[in-house]
Amino acid sequence: MIKADRNNNLRIQSICLMVLVVVAVTYSIYWLRPVLVPLVVALFVVSGVNPILKTLEKRLGVSRIVAAGLTFLSGVVALVIFGLSIWISLVDLSKNQNAYRQRVKDIVNRFEDQTESFLPFAHPIHSPLQEVTPAGADDASEFVDRFLRDGISIVSLALLNLVSTSLVVLIYVFFLLVGNPNSSGTSATVREIDTQIRSYLGLKTVISIFTGLAFGTALWLFGVPMAFTFGVLAFLLNFVPNVGPIVASLLPVPLIVLDPVGSMAWMIAAISVTCTIQAISGNVVEPKIMGDSSDLHPVTILLALMFWGMMWGVIGMFLATPMTAAMKIMLERIDSTKPIASLMAGRLQQPDEKLATT
Repeated sequence: MIKADRNNNLRIQSICLMVLVVVAVTYSIYWLRPVLVPLVVALFVVSGVNPILKTLEKRLGVSRIVAAGLTFLSGVVALVIFGLSIWISLVDLSKNQNAYRQRVKDIVNRFEDQTESFLPFAHPIHSPLQEVTPAGADDASEFVDRFLRDGISIVSLALLNLVSTSLVVLIYVFFLLVGNPNSSGTSATVREIDTQIRSYLGLKTVISIFTGLAFGTALWLFGVPMAFTFGVLAFLLNFVPNVGPIVASLLPVPLIVLDPVGSMAWMIAAISVTCTIQAISGNVVEPKIMGDSSDLHPVTILLALMFWGMMWGVIGMFLATPMTAAMKIMLERIDSTKPIASLMAGRLQQPDEKLATT
């Protein structure tokens, strides 16, 4: 009896300690996000770039530091091109501000005219809608001005934050690549994590590139402003499972609807084509090519998106799937946490399997 009570007390103490450790780790992850976010991003980038770096060393016959320097410069050039493209698109959008304002006024006036024609009390002299129409149009144009002004300022601030974070990531990447870690001395768990993350990121990057190209090209063919920017955003948001493609499909909708010369058929065609591209990429191409490379249940991925998005924001949502896959691999290596890893993968052990193993 005394031994049973002692075991129960030890079990309760272990559970309490585990809860305290989880709380402490969660708080540390949130509190140290300015340091951890660029470091984790750099680790994933190094995992994907390392084979390319070895190829440069062999083909060009250069040292590792030179190859790392070339990789760093390529990242800086890509970052500058991306920033300039977004800034040029924003400038073009601000130049067309008057056209969008007039388009909103036309939509408001048309809507109010149609509403007035259906009202039984409508009168050419005493109709109350005639008194509201100018104010409604003015409010709509003011809304467009405020939307464009606030939108441009928010995007500009986000762009500056992205550039500063990307520069820190590139510095981390450079020094991690120069370090030239000895892969023969790494453990089997680290090699498995590196292989799975590299496979996931490689396939996801290829699919995202073609999705972004198709998405941006379709918008460009329809004459939608900021087509290149929306294509780049479609490429980036494709790394966020489930939520990212939906957001990418919705982003160009306001510019399509408010296009000054766009007809209803043109709007329907543009929205349908872009949504179809995202649907085919996410529901046909990606499952066929990637399969279950992350080995995670969809519910686990959704919970990971919520948790890491709450901890690290948008970047946490980008990193949610590979980080959760790495955690699952580590949990599989420990006997006491193997059931948790199986639950994350959606593989529940049946009672007859438990009896067979005993």
